[in-house]
Amino acid sequence: MGLGLDSTLLAQIINFLILLVLLRLAVYPAILKVLAQRRERVAKALSDAEDQREEAVRLKEQHLAELQSARAEAQGVIDRAQRVAADQARQLLEEARAQAERQRQSVAEEIVRERDAALAELRSEVADLVIAATTKLVRVRMNETADKELVQEFIGELGQARP
Repeated sequence: MGLGLDSTLLAQIINFLILLVLLRLAVYPAILKVLAQRRERVAKALSDAEDQREEAVRLKEQHLAELQSARAEAQGVIDRAQRVAADQARQLLEEARAQAERQRQSVAEEIVRERDAALAELRSEVADLVIAATTKLVRVRMNETADKELVQEFIGELGQARP
């Protein structure tokens, strides 16, 4: 050959070209198919990961909303409990004041009754003393019950005249 190529080299070049054509016809489409499948799997995995991320964000927002709702509800329960406690405390205070007023009135009434009883007893004793003194001075025997009534009437008139 004129170019300085020997037949072995030419056979190798032809074999290489045939191999390239065979690879192009048989293996290259399979490689492209595998690459396409891998690209689809990667794209699907990325899509699934994006979907999962979006789902995680949605769940996080939902949980935050539920947490906020639970906090608001708990605050409402606390506020209602505080109002109820304040109402009960106010009611108990009013009842205690009313009870104290009733006791004060009862004690005042008892004092008035005891004072009236003491005055009545004092009037009776004064009447007895006046009758005894009158009896000793006059030395006349009188009906003690009539004198006692007279003296009590006189003391009653004096008691009414004085406040």
